[in-house]
Amino acid sequence: MNTTKSNRTDLLFILLCLAMGIYLLVTKPIFVTILGCASIVFLGIGYVMRTVPILEKYLGRKIRFWHIVATIITITALLDTFATPAHAIFLNGLENFFINLAQQSSQAGGGSTATLDANVVGLTFNLIRGSFLLLVAAASLFAYNQAQQGNDWRPIVTQVGLAFAIVIAIDVITFIFIGNGTGAIT
Repeated sequence: MNTTKSNRTDLLFILLCLAMGIYLLVTKPIFVTILGCASIVFLGIGYVMRTVPILEKYLGRKIRFWHIVATIITITALLDTFATPAHAIFLNGLENFFINLAQQSSQAGGGSTATLDANVVGLTFNLIRGSFLLLVAAASLFAYNQAQQGNDWRPIVTQVGLAFAIVIAIDVITFIFIGNGTGAIT
């Protein structure tokens, strides 16, 4: 106890925290999981704060907050992209509906008719999603360019907002009339 400069009160506090941690681990494991994840995040932030001056000295430049945020977001996005497949966020219910419709149409014909492959439907919807995102990105860049030149950029942004509203409306109408697209009511 003399080498760590602690006394009996400190030891009692440590034992009490350890007992409380074991009790929470047994009774509420999600709380301990969240606490552990938060501890990892804060420890990571602490290590980054200690590393920044060393990197600034090595690089010969001032590292700003947005440099760190952009690096963290980029690394997270890359790791997430390589770790999991892409999942559709919009038009997913409509895609599931068309896949089920293609499967039911082949079953209605007695199985002898050629069916539309689910991969073809998925590819078609991925092409629709990709072209939508590319058009929105191009319109956003064009609006930014117009704003930089002093021109009116609001009509372009209005069109982008209208495009998002249309896609959201299609998803809402699909959910209202079809459900989640699998035929099961959620």
